Amino acid sequence: MPSLEKLLALLPSPAHPLAGRRATTLVLPDNIACFCRRSASGLNRPQRGRALHHRFVLMLALRTGVTVRVDDTDVSLGEGKGLLVFPFQFHDYMDARREALQWLFITFDMVNDGSLEALRYQPFDITPDMVRIMADLVAVYLKTGATADDLTTLLLALLLAHIKRPRAGARKRGQSPAASTLAGGRAAGGPGLMTKVNELAEERALPPSVKEMAAALGISASHLRTRFRESCGVTIGRHVRWLRLEKARGLLRLSTRRVSEIAEMCGFSSVYTFSRAFHAAYSVAPLEYRKGAHIQPRKSTRRR
Repeated sequence: MPSLEKLLALLPSPAHPLAGRRATTLVLPDNIACFCRRSASGLNRPQRGRALHHRFVLMLALRTGVTVRVDDTDVSLGEGKGLLVFPFQFHDYMDARREALQWLFITFDMVNDGSLEALRYQPFDITPDMVRIMADLVAVYLKTGATADDLTTLLLALLLAHIKRPRAGARKRGQSPAASTLAGGRAAGGPGLMTKVNELAEERALPPSVKEMAAALGISASHLRTRFRESCGVTIGRHVRWLRLEKARGLLRLSTRRVSEIAEMCGFSSVYTFSRAFHAAYSVAPLEYRKGAHIQPRKSTRRR
């Protein structure tokens, strides 16, 4: 980048000194949390199923590459690369090239205005400019006070602007059926309801019933079913069933628990019921999946 002195020489005199550039509509991140992972074995903790967040997760592989499975897509995240995981995307980690690593994670809330969609499933290069912003961000994050909080927000917004700048014209590709359904829910005005349902499902070891969720939301079960179907494009029963199956899928990959135990943990009445539901959803039996069988696209669990 040219020096400040050279850049100053390029500045033109403004036609109207009191009329300058105005800010466009700006969407800022909020509720920001930063942390670092230094070992590959620590990435998949806790091992209670694939991670599901209602927040954005920005992962920056500063040292050591790892394959990240996001929904049904394997993303090779090499050293010096970053990846943005969107709200309600399941993800876990595998095939670390070395045990020792250095990954910066930044999780945050933000209204999805569509400007980040080109980054879905797409790793990006970590540039020197991004590294400088990350250093400033972490330094400010380690401080306390309202000023530090505001600066953290602004620095993350700047980092995101650098990340999406070279990919502004990129086409969205590789979207899984689950991601498409969730995107459809957002387009139809359903993020608030889906967020609450997912949060309620995450709070308990076993997914709550529709009646329990309706009671927690202060509405009737029939009203919840109707609103969820209209706003999210899928019945709430199928959505919760999908959450249970995805949790089971993570436990099959990330733990050594017996299939019968996993079935019980995920709310299935029997191992037979679980195996039948798993095969119907992924076209592979649970034990075959654990052994490394390839999963086919989801069949009926996300249909209307």
